Amino acid sequence: MDTDDTTLLRDAMDRTTDGLPPLPDLAPLAVREGRRRRARARIAVATTAFGVVTAGALGLTLLAGTTGPGVSMPPAGGARASYPPVVVEETPGVTPPDNPEGLSEAERERRAQHQQKMAALLDELLPPKITGISPVKDRTPEYRITAGGETFRMVASVRPDSDAGLSLRRCENKPKDAPACGEDTQPRNVGFSEFRTIKVTVRYSYRKSVVELSVYAGKAEVPVTGRDLFDVAKDPRFLELVKDADARPLEAMVPPLVVSGGFPEGLPGAPSGTAQRAR
Repeated sequence: MDTDDTTLLRDAMDRTTDGLPPLPDLAPLAVREGRRRRARARIAVATTAFGVVTAGALGLTLLAGTTGPGVSMPPAGGARASYPPVVVEETPGVTPPDNPEGLSEAERERRAQHQQKMAALLDELLPPKITGISPVKDRTPEYRITAGGETFRMVASVRPDSDAGLSLRRCENKPKDAPACGEDTQPRNVGFSEFRTIKVTVRYSYRKSVVELSVYAGKAEVPVTGRDLFDVAKDPRFLELVKDADARPLEAMVPPLVVSGGFPEGLPGAPSGTAQRAR
């Protein structure tokens, strides 16, 4: 039952709120935040479960590795702070040798830091369906991503191009006010292929390097599209990583072209299929 004091208090509150806009509907905000929390929880669960995974049709076993000192980095946007590397066993039960390239500890650390930065950026830029990402230890361009409970091989590569001289000569007819060949900051010769039951790839030339983003199918088709990889490839932060890797290479040089019929690949007038990379 209302008392006189209660009635006076209600009247005072009504007068105070007269003219104020109605309160916003908080339900959509709460739903959105709940979805974000669930997504973060799924990523955490996927990361925990990533210790030992068989990568489906790839025929690879992934064993959890350890992150070296100083490898962790500040999160990029909503990405996690560090990404524990995995060791890939080409033959299940046979652990590959540690430091297969015989690199110095300083160089191994530099490459591991690059992988951490790349993993954080991929975590932020790839579609939400990608729920986990792990660098492959001692394989600088390789990562394992998860989507829908399946594991997929991903490559994010910046390799010195043995044919860079040929590629750079193609831009000799550039405008006078354009950057010098090899000093430009924009990708060249951009192309992509999308066969989602096999592989999705974006590839281009940058300065003296060949840049490639690829995701390979496993038991399921590739969980990303060419558009998804293009969005990664054009992000300024990705291009900064590419620029650094071009200036201080992290990978071996791309094999030179094998020329047949006197036509190097890519020259105007060259018949298609007359050259291929040496393997």
